[in-house]
Amino acid sequence: MSANIKRLKARIRSVDSTLHLTKAMQLVAAGKIRKATEQLSNSRKYCESMRTVISALAGSRDCADSIYVTGPKDDGGKTVLIVIAGDRGLAGGYNANAFRLADGVAADEIIPIGRRSVDRVQGHAPEKKSALGGGTTEHFKPEDSKALAVSLCERYLAGEIKRIQIVSTAYVTIMTQTAVLSTLLPLSECVLPESRRMGFREMKAQDTEEKPEGARFMEFEPNAAEVLGIAIPEYLSAIIFGLVRESFASEIAARRVAMDAATKNGIVMKDNLSLEYNRARQGAITQEITEIVAGAGR
Repeated sequence: MSANIKRLKARIRSVDSTLHLTKAMQLVAAGKIRKATEQLSNSRKYCESMRTVISALAGSRDCADSIYVTGPKDDGGKTVLIVIAGDRGLAGGYNANAFRLADGVAADEIIPIGRRSVDRVQGHAPEKKSALGGGTTEHFKPEDSKALAVSLCERYLAGEIKRIQIVSTAYVTIMTQTAVLSTLLPLSECVLPESRRMGFREMKAQDTEEKPEGARFMEFEPNAAEVLGIAIPEYLSAIIFGLVRESFASEIAARRVAMDAATKNGIVMKDNLSLEYNRARQGAITQEITEIVAGAGR
């Protein structure tokens, strides 16, 4: 009986210690989520503006034969996949959902962004790991996305890359985050995450009916093809940075929800263990009294 009481006390202490951790992480996530969603909102506005311009360019006649629209004519290029995941765990299925989606893509080269993504690629497909990327999603800067975009564009123009895809997590609500696969280049295959606030849609060359409002009134000097060549690195940089911001906000929201659920489950477990401990302790006391009374009656 005493051994069982000691075991229950040890479990109660362990659960109580875990509760301190989950409560602390819940508070940290709650403190970060406001800033993360503000950054997400700002990046969405800029991404929407870039999407509007690129959509207008991709639909113009001057750009119909552009390598950015049609893709390289040589089929020997690589499919490059950018995988955005979290910097830490304890965020429910956030990282697992992104990795599960990435595993289904036949990529020749993987660019990881986020510590967990780097560890995952290093452990499961080191031969595909790119020298680009790395770092953390929380401290990912516009300069990082610009350098990555310029490098990818140079390789794309050289025919080394035929397709650029990206796995990220779309922030829907604080309770819902969805892993999505997007195609960035070529523009004829470009599909970006659906969002009421971002308004991204599939972009196809010469698709006049799908042009966003305002794109029909755009004029480009000296010509659309030259503007497209200058704008694509900026477009890639904006979209990559925007999806990193979206993924980071999703990670924080997922961690807050996960830690809230873990805290509630921990409280229930602690209450059940405390009840079981009190019963065992009461049983031990009753047994001792019974033994004393029985001994005194002899």
